[in-house]
Amino acid sequence: MLVIDSHYANPAKARHAAADYVQYFCPWADRDAVTLVISELVGNAVRHTARGYWRLRLHSDSDQLIADVQDTSHTPPTPRPPDLSRGGGMGWNIAVDLTSKLTVLPGPEGKTVRAEWHATA
Repeated sequence: MLVIDSHYANPAKARHAAADYVQYFCPWADRDAVTLVISELVGNAVRHTARGYWRLRLHSDSDQLIADVQDTSHTPPTPRPPDLSRGGGMGWNIAVDLTSKLTVLPGPEGKTVRAEWHATA
């Protein structure tokens, strides 16, 4: 298991640590896809929470990888159409496309966005 939070690391360090974790523990996973999704989820936590706090937790076994990104906002992500003129609206859609499953888990101190990747046989 890998746990990183914003008190000790910035989003770039989280991306690099996640890429290393995937390479070492989940060679079957698309490292670039995982890194991009984590970048989007951590970036959203920074942008859309009052304090910008986030925690990334990665854990895996032989056939699945789970990335939990926890933040202090109780508001779930709202998918919206991409807006190329002002930017934005693409991150959630990218995350949906690059994961096996993407869910939002409400909690007492905010929410957790869980991204899952399942190995294919």
